Amino acid sequence: MGGIDFTLALTIGAVLLAGWLDFRFGKSRPDSPTWRVAHAIAGVVVLQLSIAVLYWVDGEGTHRAGFMLAVVVIFLPALTYALLAGSWVMRTLAEIARLQRH
Repeated sequence: MGGIDFTLALTIGAVLLAGWLDFRFGKSRPDSPTWRVAHAIAGVVVLQLSIAVLYWVDGEGTHRAGFMLAVVVIFLPALTYALLAGSWVMRTLAEIARLQRH
């Protein structure tokens, strides 16, 4: 599996995880649009921090298995959270558009 294949598989996995989490725990999503946007901003910040950690792990010269472990343990949850929070914002925009039509 090449780099692009792994990146695509990781992204699709994160999308599926975010969708499952939203479906499974949908009642605990933030009710307020402000909190949903705040979670989306936090998701972007967490994602950027996880990328910084990956650069640090790669710069330390860790073994390939250690880097892959960091990707799965640090980057995958951050990407999943960012996608989940983004779906909350999209849901908010859809609710606003639905209210405008009525």
